[in-house]
Amino acid sequence: MRGEATSRPRVRGPRRAAALAFAFALPLPACADDVAARAEPPPEPTIVVDAAATARADAQGNIAFAGGVDFVGGLRVEDVEVRPAPARPGEPLTVRMTVRGSDGRARARLGLRTPRSGGHEDARGAPHPADARDRFVDLDLIDGPVEATVEVPLPWHPRDVLLDLEVRDGGELVEAIRGPRTSDGRALLGLVPIARRPAAVVATRGTPAVDGALDDPLWARDPYVLVASLDGEPHAGAPTEVWLAWDPDNLYVAARLPDADLFTEYTEQDDPLYRQEAFELFVAADGSGERYLEYQVSARGVTFDARFPKYRRGDEAWDSRWRTAVAVDGTLDDGSDRDRGWTVEAALPWDELCAETAIPCDPPPAAGARLRINAFRIDRPGRRGMVGLALSPTLRPDFHAWENAAELELR
Repeated sequence: MRGEATSRPRVRGPRRAAALAFAFALPLPACADDVAARAEPPPEPTIVVDAAATARADAQGNIAFAGGVDFVGGLRVEDVEVRPAPARPGEPLTVRMTVRGSDGRARARLGLRTPRSGGHEDARGAPHPADARDRFVDLDLIDGPVEATVEVPLPWHPRDVLLDLEVRDGGELVEAIRGPRTSDGRALLGLVPIARRPAAVVATRGTPAVDGALDDPLWARDPYVLVASLDGEPHAGAPTEVWLAWDPDNLYVAARLPDADLFTEYTEQDDPLYRQEAFELFVAADGSGERYLEYQVSARGVTFDARFPKYRRGDEAWDSRWRTAVAVDGTLDDGSDRDRGWTVEAALPWDELCAETAIPCDPPPAAGARLRINAFRIDRPGRRGMVGLALSPTLRPDFHAWENAAELELR
């Protein structure tokens, strides 16, 4: 497998290990067919905290960043503290700092950014990219303590959040000139660890027609968009969208998969669809990595199913009673034209899910019931490279990893 470089800020000034650790992991492309038995089943709970990150926090749950940043005109920001540490997706993060040398006119914008978007400009010489996960709050910079609160978005899959500060006076940028900063004058206040949390998704009660058309009113609501399986970053191409529903008989899944070149050579039940292009579902009661089911379907409508009593110890001879329907917008296996993509709907019987997993059916699943699920898309642009997308990223090159699988609630 080949690594893909990640952009990061160029940090000027002294490098203090306690202040900033700008070392971003290099994402690798997800792989589905060469990842046999890489780890033991991950444990619960599903909120995961990096032990090295917590060591940087004090007993009260604060992170204090050493040093400070000087700006043109004598303004200085120092004594930056963040609480809580680690921060949690969907919850507020409080940032405190001390301002010195202010004449009372300066205003600032505190940015809570993904490491990728926060480091994009300085690494590539381009304007800051728009990222829906980034959050901002405006501040008056007056001498003395300044405090701001900003909420960490949910979902949030990067291991850290980057805090930066852009200062302006009368609309003009006041550049940071000493301390951690980017080439365009933004101050870099700190890199805050985040407690990892799986994507939380909802299945709406209703019974769609399983015909592949996606014209049922159940699918009119906002979809869940698949992200890169290995690191949770947004996919640069057209979004792959997923919807979930349920009734007393079935769990339903629908998906729209844009694709400019629809192809699959496989034609028989239980062919290795994952070696080319497929939509995949994994269902379990919990994140233990035991007693789960795997379902796959291709744009040709061919299916693959298997049950796993233990992590990666599967039974491919098992046949599901699930129903699927596929609709293709284009021409399958014709590389000379440009296709639009395909859609799929699937119905997974509750009695089968309950028999083969630890999902309880006595009483039958009802509103409020919770289980674990993940959906994947394997795409091969150009019929050579591979893109692996997930409903909730596995954060490792293994579609069978359950630690960060999506948490599904029936409503």
